[in-house]
Amino acid sequence: MERQKEYQVAYIILKAANSPRPGTWVLEKSKDGQHFSTWQYFARTDKECMDQFQVPATKGKPHYFTDNEIICTSYFSKLTPLENGEVHISLVQGRPGANESSPELLEFTKARYVRFRLMGLRGNLEPIPKSLSQDRLKDKKLFYSIKDISIGGQCVCNGHAENCRHNVASGHPECECLHHTCGANCEMCCPLYNQRQWFPGSSRDAQKCLPCNCHGHAKSCRYDEEVDRNGLSLSADGSYQGGGVCQNCTDFTTGINCEKCLTGFFRPINVSAHDSKPCLKCDCSVVGSSPDICVQYGESAGVCKCKLGYIGLKCDMCAPGFRGYPNCESCPCDPKGVTATGDCEGECLCKQCLFVFSKTLKANTAIGANLGILDYQRRTLMAAWRASVPVSRLCIQTLQNWLITDLRVSAYITPVTSSTSVFSVGNYELPGIENLYWLAPRDYLGNKLEIYGSTFVFNVQWVVMRGDTSGEPTIGPDMIMVGSNGLQLGYGDHIYGSQKMSFSIPLSEHGWYIIPNEIQDITTRMTKSDYVKGPATREQFLHVLADIKHILLRGTFHTDQIEALLESATMSYGNEELTYESGTVEKCSCPSGYTGLSCESCSFGYVRIFANTSENEEESYCGKCDCNGHSATCNADTGECFCEHNTIGEKCERCAVGFYGNPLRSTIGDCKKCACPMENIENNFSPSCQLDYFNLANEGGYVCTQCPKGYTGDHCEICDDGYFGDPLEIGNSCRPCDCSGGPCDRRTGQCLACKGNTEDVSQIITATRQLPTVKHANVIPLDLSRNNAITFLANVHVKAGLLAELVINVR
Repeated sequence: MERQKEYQVAYIILKAANSPRPGTWVLEKSKDGQHFSTWQYFARTDKECMDQFQVPATKGKPHYFTDNEIICTSYFSKLTPLENGEVHISLVQGRPGANESSPELLEFTKARYVRFRLMGLRGNLEPIPKSLSQDRLKDKKLFYSIKDISIGGQCVCNGHAENCRHNVASGHPECECLHHTCGANCEMCCPLYNQRQWFPGSSRDAQKCLPCNCHGHAKSCRYDEEVDRNGLSLSADGSYQGGGVCQNCTDFTTGINCEKCLTGFFRPINVSAHDSKPCLKCDCSVVGSSPDICVQYGESAGVCKCKLGYIGLKCDMCAPGFRGYPNCESCPCDPKGVTATGDCEGECLCKQCLFVFSKTLKANTAIGANLGILDYQRRTLMAAWRASVPVSRLCIQTLQNWLITDLRVSAYITPVTSSTSVFSVGNYELPGIENLYWLAPRDYLGNKLEIYGSTFVFNVQWVVMRGDTSGEPTIGPDMIMVGSNGLQLGYGDHIYGSQKMSFSIPLSEHGWYIIPNEIQDITTRMTKSDYVKGPATREQFLHVLADIKHILLRGTFHTDQIEALLESATMSYGNEELTYESGTVEKCSCPSGYTGLSCESCSFGYVRIFANTSENEEESYCGKCDCNGHSATCNADTGECFCEHNTIGEKCERCAVGFYGNPLRSTIGDCKKCACPMENIENNFSPSCQLDYFNLANEGGYVCTQCPKGYTGDHCEICDDGYFGDPLEIGNSCRPCDCSGGPCDRRTGQCLACKGNTEDVSQIITATRQLPTVKHANVIPLDLSRNNAITFLANVHVKAGLLAELVINVR
């Protein structure tokens, strides 16, 4: 049997004609006429229920334990009466949800097609009555005959209508929908009422559709589960509950709630999102403004955002250093080499004598060879452009940790140190050594390229034994610098008659000479040629400055000297005035992998690797570490990385626990601290998170992986069902709802749907309620807290429709 639409079928009455009722048969339903499912089984005996349908028989009159239970019964399959027998089938009565129209029962009774599948006559199964078995017309009486079928039901309105009416246009009944639902069967929410998902209603919960908050700029909306889960949709009552997403926003608005302005539009200050004209067009040059066009909100709303190279209120002019509006291009002039900056619409006006840099370059980059850089890298360094840069004038001056030593720095004497000098007596602790030196502490050592061109000033005194002695003044360098490569450079070789001297040693290659490494000591029997190998070149001097191992200051001036005193030692950085023409401290523009004033060091992420040349000489170069840019250096032999920037792994390829990101980008900020939902300890509820690999380019694309119970959302930023609070507020957290198992507002904790006809006691002082007709008073105990019990005593009038008085007793 087919109806023109779906109905909620409540009962079916089948009447036989001049034959017995069917014996074995199945009552079936369908929504499309193609796929049928069973409503109920009928068998001639209880045993046949199991044999034929594999369903245990229901004894006696049909009864049910669930709202969608399918039973098998032999109650209606008796042979008598032989004619005009009836089968009364109730699909609703006797089921648990019959009085409340549960969603399960509503779905179970829904059908458009009803089918009776007849499978066996009752008279064909023994035993049969004696009167029938002896009847010679028995075979003619055993057949199927149905004279009437009655089907009772109601419109399918999904619990959202009390009545249905006949639609003249369609010729079918249609529901008179309530609860802001729409459709012939109230099967959807109306266009602007999709703030929460549609559900069938019932007497327990009407499941009303709620309005979307589109600020008056849309006529329809849709429900989005993801938006609901993340709490992104603003409801009509001002809370972030529900998943309504406005569609086809008007008035140049956009966003989930039509609360934002389209790109190219802005909201004037003090204009509400509800305003009839919430967004105005930006008045900016299309050519000169950025993709955002203008500032959209706040006190600067409407201010144009200019691209690089554009300025002006409307971004309609070229910025300084650019020319050619509307296509503003960078000026081709190097600001270091031109006489003026700003307007560059004409030709570049170069400074004079800029060619001097090509002369300086060749001499200075020779340090690359001395540092052991391989040929192909030396050629790269030769191409580096060198320019003088300002270096702040600083100095190193200390009297702490100075020692007395010999030329070979093979033994030490610890002098007496005071706040004004360093004092030493004789050379008795180093027998056989004629010349002693003051050994500078660590502050004066290491990479000191910045001191090139300045001076080293030190003041000394000494005391010679009194009387007529055979002693004589000593000779030798006034200052010695030893590089990490073993190269020894000396300056000065004078004899001094005075016993107090102030030395000012120029820190450039002029006047410096090489001291052979085989010299153990410089004595009075030597001549200058014995300890001077030749003048130092610029590259040799710069190489020593790149990594100073020792600085020795002359401490012995006479063979009969008995005391030595160091009063001060000052190493200066830079000059007072440094320009392109006169500056002596220069900075190279280094190739990849090198850094320092003269490209003498390896950059971050590189390690110095030594190799032998074809001439069997050891040279070195800076090789890149395979650490994804997160290790300052690495082991030259094993490649082991020393991970920084919150990374871990053999190649620093993973973020450390508590951080997220993509370390393979090789930037210092690749791994960011997890904010679940905030970075502070008390609001960071997940110890770990991971990058959302479906959106690698999104700076905010991460998911917290260990949100505790009561928290949900990608960043643990939402309280889960049954909890309330605001994890985005410092010091706040998610706490269980105090609603006796019912739901509550995720932000405030206010109970939303109390069970058992109760209400949130915190919101009630006195109340009245329409109650259904009952025959006695209901007493409902509700445990609201550990120490309080509240009893609701509802004195209900027997006559339906009267107001019931609700009395709250607190004890």
